Formats: sequence, structure tokens, C-alpha cells
Amino acid sequence: MNIFQWIACATLAAAIVYDCFPRHAALSWKFRVMRSVVWSAAMVAVLNPTQVTRMANLLGIGRGADIILYTVTLAFLSASFFFYAQQLRLERKLSRLAGYIALHGAERGGIDQPNREKSS
Repeated sequence: MNIFQWIACATLAAAIVYDCFPRHAALSWKFRVMRSVVWSAAMVAVLNPTQVTRMANLLGIGRGADIILYTVTLAFLSASFFFYAQQLRLERKLSRLAGYIALHGAERGGIDQPNREKSS
């Protein structure tokens, strides 16, 4: 093992251990297990780069680095589209909430603001 493999494996092992202990804003156990599986697969890829190349060859891709690049690119695009759609959903919900508050306040004659005089 070279120094990069030592550092990468130590970092990935720390990520796995970190996912094993729930925190106050705990994620579901399924999500934590899924992340641990991804970290474990990354550790196996770091320790056995020739296995990644063999898997790439089985899929018709020449190099192991290429399959990793393709996978990361697809994951990035998927995450980008997901978060963009999530942002649009949140904006729509916020607009509906603002509309509800405005209509609800209008029915009661406005928001209660004691000691506020009309400006001339």
C-alpha cells in the first residue's frame, strides 16, 4: 500500500464509523447504511484498482478511471436535478404560504400592530 491508499482508507473508515453513530439530526438507518456501502465500495476501489479496471472492461469501458469518472458525472447530474426540483418545490410552497398569510391577515383586517399610526 502506498501513502495515498493509507490516507484514503483511513478517511473512508472514519466516514463509515461516523455514519454508524446517529446524531441529533439523525438520518434514517437505511440512508446511513447506503452511505456506508458507498464508502466501503470506495475503499475496495482504492485498495484494488485493478479490480475496478476489470469491472470496467466487463462493461466495455477501457480504463477503471473512466468508469469512475462516468459514475461521478452521472451522480453529480442526478443530484443537481434533484436539488433544483427540490428548490422549485420549496419556492412554490413558500409562495402558497405567503398567499395564505396575506389572505388570512386581510380577513382579520390586517396584522395586529399596536400603536402604529397611518403615515400621511
